This record gives sequence, structure tokens and C-alpha cells, in this order.
Amino acid sequence: MSGRPTFIIRITYFLIFLIAFTFVVIIAKSFLVTLVFGLLISSLIFPVCQWVCKLGVPKGLSIFITIILMIAAFTGLTIFFGNEISKLVSDFPTLKQKALANINEVSYFIEENFGVKTARQKQLVTDQIDNLFTTSSEVLNNVLSATTGTLFKMFIMPVYVFFLLYYRERFNEFVRRIVPAHEKKRANKMLTEISFVSQRYLGGAFIVVVILSVINSLGLWIIGLKYAILFGVVSAFFNFIPYFGTWIGAFFPFMFALLTGDSPNLALWVLAFFALIQFTENNILTPNITGGYVRLNPFITILALIAGSMVWGVAGMLLAIPIIASLKIIFENFESTKPIAFLLERPESSALQKRIDTIKKFFGFKNKDQQVEITKDQNANH
Repeated sequence: MSGRPTFIIRITYFLIFLIAFTFVVIIAKSFLVTLVFGLLISSLIFPVCQWVCKLGVPKGLSIFITIILMIAAFTGLTIFFGNEISKLVSDFPTLKQKALANINEVSYFIEENFGVKTARQKQLVTDQIDNLFTTSSEVLNNVLSATTGTLFKMFIMPVYVFFLLYYRERFNEFVRRIVPAHEKKRANKMLTEISFVSQRYLGGAFIVVVILSVINSLGLWIIGLKYAILFGVVSAFFNFIPYFGTWIGAFFPFMFALLTGDSPNLALWVLAFFALIQFTENNILTPNITGGYVRLNPFITILALIAGSMVWGVAGMLLAIPIIASLKIIFENFESTKPIAFLLERPESSALQKRIDTIKKFFGFKNKDQQVEITKDQNANH
């Protein structure tokens, strides 16, 4: 009888903590999102800083050079997208007329085949088209003219990244000092694994996005979609979000093709193209570039994405996977939380996946999970 109340008390404490933690995370969203992004960016560019240091450049100067290169690349992308968005906004009146003309054609087709009067259709649709282009124009103009808060975050981010890199060893040593002596080995192991997984996953995801930016832009250009590079890169960016990223990114070029294309076939081609991209990204690019590093249960991943979007919006969806992957590593290193780590872990490969692995092995592709374990062991020993 005494065990049951104890269990209920623990659950109650846990729920109170969860509610309080969620409340704090939502209230401190503006600060925490910037800080967590700074942590991830610093982890991503850390290998570059190490490479610059090996050239004989002092630590502080190597970090500064790396951040300057990062800012230069970001500035170049911002200028390019700013020009592309400006062109798109200036074309909105023409695109709006084209969209309305396409809607009229669809209305006549529906009236001829289904008997719904065009006047009623236009009343429902024309206002929505007007609102769509008006709202989109306002949103894009707001993107071009960033708010003071957004500008502050953009300027404070490099400062976060610099100090997180400069005091990286000091932060690690702080963690080692606050843990008991008999736990130092475990703490060192967790720090090494989290650093390894973060760098490899983020680096791999970045490579996937770069590859998809080229493929998407080229594919949309071949299809004949206007602003192919803009839509190609924007749609590729959403692939930082697992499972849903490709289709979220596909929504924008699909709607643009559907509303402004010369034929509905253009939208169908866009849809077919992104279906091919979804298959390629899920079965070829991601498994061979980032697969094996986080190894999260797909169901847990989906739940984490939904929870992240509820708490922090799109930023939460982008940050959910690295955060859950880090928590899984921590849970794996304690006996009391190993069941939670087991729940977060990706299940054993299905029969279909085992056949795919066999085929890949036949053609000389190495098993990514084995590579990860070998590399992690080497890093831990080092």
C-alpha cells in the first residue's frame, strides 16, 4: 500500500514540474530560441574553427574569422533573397490577374460539368484570391523590413556564438566539476556523445539542404516555374524538419504554379517532382548522410515536432530533433532512465529495410550505424 501513494506523489511532482517547465519555456521563448540556435550554430561551425586553429591562428582570432565567414555567407544569401522577393512582390499585380483568369477558367469548367453557377463561385473565390495576394504582399514586405527585435536577434546571435565557442572547454569543465567524482567519467562520456551527435547531425542536415537546394531549383526550372531558385531554396530549407519538411516546402511552389501557371499541368508536375524528392530525400540522401546519428523513433519524432511547433512555432520544429536526441543520450547513461531512452530509440530495422541494407552492402555501401558507433568509440577514446 505504501508503494502506491509514493508512485502517485512522484507522478504529481513530475506533472507539476512539466507544467512549470512548459510555462517558463513559452514565456522565455524569445531569449531561449536565440540561445539554443546559438548553441546549434556554434556546434555546427566548431570543426571549421578547429581547422583554422590548426593553421596556427590564435583561438579568439580563428573564432572571429569563422563567424565573419558565416556572416558573409548569410549576408550574401539575404541580399539574393531580398532581390528575388522584391521581384516577386513587384509582379504581384500581374500574378493576381493571372490567378483570377485561371480561377475563371476553372469556374466555367465546374459550371459546365457540375451545374454550379459561376457567380456564386466567384463570390467565394475572388475575395480569397484578393486576400491571399494582399496578405502575402504584406508578409513579404515585413520580411524585407525586419523589426527592431529581429534585427537585435540577428546582431546578438554572433555574440552568443563567439562566446559559446571561446568558452566551450570552460563550460565542459564546469559540468565536470559540478558532478560527483565517481560520475565524472559518465559526464565526460555524455558531453562527448552529445557534441558528436550534434555536429554530425547538423552538418549532415545542412549538406542535405544544400544538395536539395540545387536539385529543387534545377527541377523547378526544368518544369518551367518562375522564380525557380527562390522556391527551390525555400522548399529545401524546410527539410530541416523531418518527414513533413518536403511537403511543407512543396506547398509554396505548388500553390504558385496552381494559381499563376499557364496550365494546371504545371501544378501537377510540381506535385510529382516533390513526390520524387520526398522519396529521394527519405531513402537516399538522409539515410546515407545523417542516418544513424540520432536514431529516434519515428513516432516520437512526430510527437516532438508537433510539441515543438505548439511551444515555439517553426523554430520549435527545427530545434525539436537535436534537443530530443541530446535527451536520449542523457537517458541512456542512467539506469533509472534507460527505459525512456529505449522508448525514444528507433526500433530494429524492418524486413524491407534489412533487404535494402543487404542490397546496399552488395554494392559496397557501408552500414551507417556501424560507422557511427566506430567513430563515437574513437572520439571517446581520444
